[in-house]
Amino acid sequence: MKRAVKICITTMVLSVMASVVWGEQPDSAQKKQSDQPLQLDEVVVMGQDLRFTGPPSTSSRLGLTPFQTPASVHSIDNVELKQKGYPSLADAVETVPGVIWGDPPGQPFSFSMRGFTVNQITVLRDGIWLGPASMVGRPQNGFNLDRIELLKGPASVLHGQGAIAGTLNMITKRPRRQEERSWEMLTAYGRYNSIKLGIGTAGSLSDTVWYRADFSQTSSDGYVEDADSRSLNGTGSLLWKPLEELEITLGFDYLEDSLPNYWGTPLVSGTFGTNPLEGVVKATDGRTLDKRTRFQNYNISNEKVASQQYFTNLDVKWTLNPSFSLRNMFYYFSADREWRNAETYTFNAGTNLIDRDRFFVSQEQMTVGNRTNATLTNTVAGVPHTALVGVDVSYVDFTRRSRFFGNVDSVDPFDPNPGQFAGFGQSFLNPTKITTVAVYIEDTLELTSDLRVVAALRQDFIRLNRNSFNLDGSVNAANAFERNFRPLSWRLGVVYDFTPSIVTYGQWTSGADPVGSNIFIVNGNQDFDLTNVNQWEVGIKSQFFDGRAEVLLAGYYIERDNILVAIGSGGQVDNVGKQQSSGFELEGIVRPTHQWSVGANTAYTVAEFESFGSNSGNRPPNVPKWVTNAWTRYRNVAGLPVELGGRFRYVSDRFNDNANTVTLTSYKLVDLHVAYHNGPVQILARVSNVFDTVYAYWGDTFYPDQVLLGSPRSYELNAQIDF
Repeated sequence: MKRAVKICITTMVLSVMASVVWGEQPDSAQKKQSDQPLQLDEVVVMGQDLRFTGPPSTSSRLGLTPFQTPASVHSIDNVELKQKGYPSLADAVETVPGVIWGDPPGQPFSFSMRGFTVNQITVLRDGIWLGPASMVGRPQNGFNLDRIELLKGPASVLHGQGAIAGTLNMITKRPRRQEERSWEMLTAYGRYNSIKLGIGTAGSLSDTVWYRADFSQTSSDGYVEDADSRSLNGTGSLLWKPLEELEITLGFDYLEDSLPNYWGTPLVSGTFGTNPLEGVVKATDGRTLDKRTRFQNYNISNEKVASQQYFTNLDVKWTLNPSFSLRNMFYYFSADREWRNAETYTFNAGTNLIDRDRFFVSQEQMTVGNRTNATLTNTVAGVPHTALVGVDVSYVDFTRRSRFFGNVDSVDPFDPNPGQFAGFGQSFLNPTKITTVAVYIEDTLELTSDLRVVAALRQDFIRLNRNSFNLDGSVNAANAFERNFRPLSWRLGVVYDFTPSIVTYGQWTSGADPVGSNIFIVNGNQDFDLTNVNQWEVGIKSQFFDGRAEVLLAGYYIERDNILVAIGSGGQVDNVGKQQSSGFELEGIVRPTHQWSVGANTAYTVAEFESFGSNSGNRPPNVPKWVTNAWTRYRNVAGLPVELGGRFRYVSDRFNDNANTVTLTSYKLVDLHVAYHNGPVQILARVSNVFDTVYAYWGDTFYPDQVLLGSPRSYELNAQIDF
């Protein structure tokens, strides 16, 4: 690691110094660069057909294209989202190689990729980290998004602590410089009384001011009894260009939701489950799922899983000259979240009833921050060079109230009495304040027309102050502490162009995250340093067939150590754990004709706890060995404005717990759609899970005695119009 850091520092410092000593004037630099441009096949933007479009901001702040970036980068643009009828963000992201999704109410925005899950995948909103994914992540309305970007592998060097297996960036729609006003409307209805509504508009207020506003609402009764949900999202922004070289954008984002209260279906004993759901789960102790409980909801009647959040940012871009630019983003985020439920459902073999608890949690969060970047583009001794230096400052004020009431009552497995949540009483109080200052630098040198070096370095200074109060208001000294963290993250990568359409790359990256995986609620007994993560990745990217085909092949190895694990039988813990994963990802997309496109991807992952107490050698929960997707669509069927398409998805076995005692068995899904296009109008009919497969798609490790079952066959009729 020290050697890699020295190489990063040496590369970047020498290149920056050289740019000052030998840096050429912008006109000369541009002329030199134009002598040997990077030639790629023409890129045809076709929505879901291709991924290598545009310079993703998530993988680099240097404006590098996916071909110039030494990493696996995927982008799903608004064209694709619109063509699919604006699905949920989770449905869209699962088309990326190796990604699976889960939405347990306690962690409603959970993903698994490259052997890691939940908070090891960083979630950004318009490029800003607002907190751990398990807390700030909420199911997102795709209508408000311009695009979704996904960077695989550790990215702490770009986005701070927590970015271990990947980074997901949700980028909202922004105004563009246009004169005519435009409107976009969406309406959809589906099974289980599922409704989607959306309206968006954009235009100009003057010759220098443009606007964009989008509102969407979703609701559903859910496929489980009494598991209705709703979500309202409003986004808007103003773009002001007082000067050609100055651009100021003010953005607003409001989200209010009430999530499904389905916490899972409980496992029952083999003797009691006389009507088992075959091929869904396997348990070492013979437990199973009973068909009669598939659509039962064991939560209380006055349950609550809801949030309100507001996010605003002011983004200023100033191009001083062709070789030097500044960018500053100020942001403010506030959120209130609340959970009030019966969350655990444990089958009692002695009574043949389901035992339930009561749990209350509320969170209040305020985050304010500012990010400043300076970018220099010139040549060093005739070599094209770009360097970026930045400072990121943020302050988090987070308060968590909670109380666990333990087992409160028991209900009939086949006719559960909902009951009520009563008697809140006092709650535990955990105020946390986190101040972060980060200094970072990115640098790229195009050593030859075929060889590029990319390096990055980030030093974070994190101060954590956590208090803890008991039910009676007294200080819980054992759980209160202060701690300073100073993680150093880096990236060193090389990109080599074999041909104008075949690029190879390799990178070595590092990352860091809390030992308890959530820095907002780390406890006093977790007062350890952050974990360490290293990744090797190599890959090939190719775009050919006149820009109508793409292939991506990537291989990787990730190791995470200093994880907190229990040692001995006295409840002691120590950060001696280690977890590793390795595998490959392959994706190919081709458009053989103007009407027909086809694509497929597969990902193979080997992951295990190397040093994890009694669970050493086990595979982490919700991590499949294989994930495969295949899809196709054909436009202008029989010369008509009609499109036919379908998708196949396979996910192999996963485990529900660290001990690997419950297996969620593999499943296959098929979706079909037909769409009608006529000018600005699109009408789409989609059937999901055509063969009505019964499957378990996720397991929450906090509730190992229950699993989340996937939706039965469903349908949707979707209509969109642009004018």
